[in-house]
Amino acid sequence: MRSGALLRLGQMRVRILVVAALLSGLSLGGCTSAVRSDTPGSTPAQSRQAGYVPEQHYTTSSTHEAWTLGGQPVEITLTRPSGNARFPLVIYLPGLGESSSAGAAWRQAWAQAGYAVLSLQSPSNGESLWSSPQARRGDFSDIAREHFARESLAARLEMLRNLLDEINRRGNTAAFAMVDNSRIALAGFDIGAQTVMAAAGETGYDPVPFALPRAVKCVIALSPYADPAGAPFEQRFATIHVPVLSITSLDDMDPYGLLTAAKLRRIPFEYMPPGQKYLLSLADAPHALIAGKETPSPEGSALAQNDSARSTSSDGAASPTSSGHHRGDSGGAQRGRRSSNGADAAKSFTVSAEAWKAQLAKVQGVTTAYLDATLRNDGVASERLGRDAQRWLSAEAELIVK
Repeated sequence: MRSGALLRLGQMRVRILVVAALLSGLSLGGCTSAVRSDTPGSTPAQSRQAGYVPEQHYTTSSTHEAWTLGGQPVEITLTRPSGNARFPLVIYLPGLGESSSAGAAWRQAWAQAGYAVLSLQSPSNGESLWSSPQARRGDFSDIAREHFARESLAARLEMLRNLLDEINRRGNTAAFAMVDNSRIALAGFDIGAQTVMAAAGETGYDPVPFALPRAVKCVIALSPYADPAGAPFEQRFATIHVPVLSITSLDDMDPYGLLTAAKLRRIPFEYMPPGQKYLLSLADAPHALIAGKETPSPEGSALAQNDSARSTSSDGAASPTSSGHHRGDSGGAQRGRRSSNGADAAKSFTVSAEAWKAQLAKVQGVTTAYLDATLRNDGVASERLGRDAQRWLSAEAELIVK
C-alpha cells in the first residue's frame, strides 16, 4: 500500500513538472514574438542582435521614369515597399556623375524597412557628365568645382523645390497613393549632400532662401561638403535646426581633389547648433563606400587618394577612378600615413569585401534607426540610436550625438 502510494505521488510530481515546463516555454515564446505589432503587407523582421534591425522587413519594387521639373528633364527612380500601408518618404539625391539608381545599398535598406524612396538626378549632373569634352580631357577638378559652385547649387535647390511641389501634385495618382508626403526625409551624397544641407538651412549659397516644408522632418548628409570660401562656419551652419545625421570617415576624400583633408567633412556637424545632430564616423571607409555601392569593384587598385588617375567606361568616356571604380579588392584594410597638418597623404588603401559589407551594415543600421526615430517617433529606435549605439557599432565606427 505504502509503496503504491509513493509510486502514484512520484508520477503526479512528474506530470506537474512537465506541465510547468510547457507553460514556461509558451510564456517565453510569447515574450519574444510580441515586441511590436505586424503591419499589413509585411513580414516580421529578425530579432535584434548586434545592430539595429527595423520592426518589419518588406519586399520592394522599383520604377524608373523621366519627369520634367521646371521645364528641365530629370531621371526618377522610385523604390516602394509592398503592402497597402502609407509609407513615409525619403528623397535621395545622388552624387556627381551618378544616375538616379545610385546609392542602392541605402535606398534598398530604407525601402525594406518601410520607406518609399524617391531618387532623382538631372542629366547635367548624371552619368552623361563623363562623356563631356571636359571629362575626355581629364579636367575632373574643373568639372567638380563648377558643379559645387553657388550657381549650380542654386539650380539643384530649385529642382528640389519643384520636386516637392510635383510630389504633392501627384499625391492622388496610383504611383504615390501609398506615399505619406506628410513625413519626409532628405538624404544626399556628395553634391546631393551639399544640396540637402543648403535646404536644411546652411547659408551663403542660394540667393533665394530655401523654405523647408514642415513635412520635411530630418536630413541625412553622406560625405558632407564644407567650402572654406565664403561666410564663417559659425554663421553658415548656425540656422540649421532640423535633425541632421552626417556620415563620413577618416578616408572620405573625394576623387576630384577639391578637399585637402577628409576631416573637413566633420565641419558641418561641429558648427551646427545642438539638438538631434548626429555624426557617424567610420573607419576604413573610402568615399566610394559612402556612395552606397553594394560591393567593392574587384578590379580596384590601390591609388593615391588625390591621384587624378582615370578609368574608361564602356563607351570610351573617362571618369575619376574613385567615382566609377572603388579602391577595394579582396585584401584587408590598410591605412596609409597622415601628414602632420592632418591632410591625407598619398597612400595605398584597400577594403576587403567582408569589411565593405560590415561597414555598409553599420550605415544601414544607423540611418534606418534615425529614420524610425525621426519620421516614426519610434522609442525603441531612439534608444538604440542613443544609449546603445556605440555598443553595437564596435570599434569600426563612432556615433557622436549633440
